[in-house]
Amino acid sequence: MKLDAFLEIENKYGLIHDEIDGFAYWTYFRCDLKWELEQLEASCDEIYVYPKRSAWQHLKTRVESLKSAVLFGHLPRGRHDVLIFNHERRVWMEDHYECIYTDQIAQLYPDSVVLERPYFQQHYRPVKTGNLVYTDYLEIKVALAIYLHRLLHKQKIERLKERMRERIRKPLEELCSIYCITYNADSILEKMVCGYIEYQVKRKSFGKVMDRVRPKVILEVVGYDLDCMVINELAYNRQIPTIELQHGTTGPEHIPYNYYPGTKVPQAPQYFFAFSRFWIDAARHPMPKASQIEVGFPYLDRRMVEVRKTVKRSIPRQIIFISQYPIGKELSSIAVALNKIMDTEKYQIVYKLHPEEYEGWRSRYLELAESDIKVYDTNHCDLYGLLAASTYQVGAYCSTSTFEGLAFNLKTYILRNGALAELKLLCEKHLAHFFDTAEELYQLILDDAEMPESQICFWKENALENIRREISAIIKGDI
Repeated sequence: MKLDAFLEIENKYGLIHDEIDGFAYWTYFRCDLKWELEQLEASCDEIYVYPKRSAWQHLKTRVESLKSAVLFGHLPRGRHDVLIFNHERRVWMEDHYECIYTDQIAQLYPDSVVLERPYFQQHYRPVKTGNLVYTDYLEIKVALAIYLHRLLHKQKIERLKERMRERIRKPLEELCSIYCITYNADSILEKMVCGYIEYQVKRKSFGKVMDRVRPKVILEVVGYDLDCMVINELAYNRQIPTIELQHGTTGPEHIPYNYYPGTKVPQAPQYFFAFSRFWIDAARHPMPKASQIEVGFPYLDRRMVEVRKTVKRSIPRQIIFISQYPIGKELSSIAVALNKIMDTEKYQIVYKLHPEEYEGWRSRYLELAESDIKVYDTNHCDLYGLLAASTYQVGAYCSTSTFEGLAFNLKTYILRNGALAELKLLCEKHLAHFFDTAEELYQLILDDAEMPESQICFWKENALENIRREISAIIKGDI
């Protein structure tokens, strides 16, 4: 689905700045809407897999959330110059779980406060992060507020939904006409209404947090998450600079990082710290170019040095498949087919699931589950160790891990179906090869053609020092 038409229509109707009771309903849920339209156009599965839980499991997770709120939900006293919203999907590191995007930065500022959302109503522990505060109490307040509104204010909710329906009716009609799809707006309207209630709760609570901490700068991951957007909006009004740390790919078709040229978005971060200039130029960010800064990825810098000391290329040669949910069924079938036709004395396959695929993958990817391929399906997996041990990588869709594999000089093959612009570029620049079938992939591996050294910088070096320098400049007002 081409994004240009979507951006033009939302600009035509002024949807980015349209509000209901102060809530920019379209801006907060434009990503959800675009992904729903994409699924219809491509007739594909949902982008993310959400855990299915029994009533007992739901009750248990709520109790755990309440426990986290009581034990780890209190802000430390006093003022703190740096407030950090980390990524709750932590990764196992020898004896603790680490946020690979923010923990190293938090160590630079020992007095910083780190807020963490629950990850499917839980948190990964143990951790070494200082001044870590869980926001479970907020999620409990939101769940209670939504329940009470549905119970006591049904008519108000229906009126709100109809107001939103009327405002998005014409834009949706145009989008459906352009993309030749039929779309029922009930799903996105339900999200918007719940988002309206959530926004009211979190705006008030996060406002209290910011007024108590009084940070000089705020760092965040996934700037298009509702929590971060609320924080950005509050910080914008309080003249506190906000910085998003890049966590995944950007690109011309990736809705969170693309807006109609010249659009000002109070819910977006004021600065974007990118892995390199390539990722800045790949998208149409809403902030000025001067506020988009290439810094690198500290975790990559550190782990590449560590794994190269301890991990050697495996024999037989290892082929790592890097999966993502939208294309996971097809990619897993290709992995199984390749495993059947290849010489297993010379090659071996490992299959790395995306964290969003962990839940229920054995039933979705039945062929893969019944094969003898080694599948990595937990956050205890050391991705960089797998990359360092591999000779070849197979990527699809828009996985950031494929670019990390290039840093390890892996020979790279891209599934043509569903590949987004960023991965297509690798093939256009002869840094990777397209394939369509397992047989074609195997022939490419057998040919084992050398690939040219990349002239594109995907990862700027000395990331941690770059970040320290830029944060200092922003706090001083030099940027």
